[in-house]
Amino acid sequence: MKPYRPSIRSLQEDWARRISHQLMRKRRRRHVAPSKITDNSVPWMENPRSVADYWFIAENVNQTVLKWRPQATNSSDT
Repeated sequence: MKPYRPSIRSLQEDWARRISHQLMRKRRRRHVAPSKITDNSVPWMENPRSVADYWFIAENVNQTVLKWRPQATNSSDT
């Protein structure tokens, strides 16, 4: 029984495809502008010291969650 040997043409096409994909990945990475956002966290309060401070932070977080949650549609339950 002879072992499987791919044709030279199929090996050439496979190699060309690999090289072209590598080049496309390099080009895509080069043209992507770096993000200017270094930190997207919002300091609600520098040093919370009481339960009232933590409650204020929790209320702000809940408001933000409600603002950015997915909008309800007719097909969804919420």
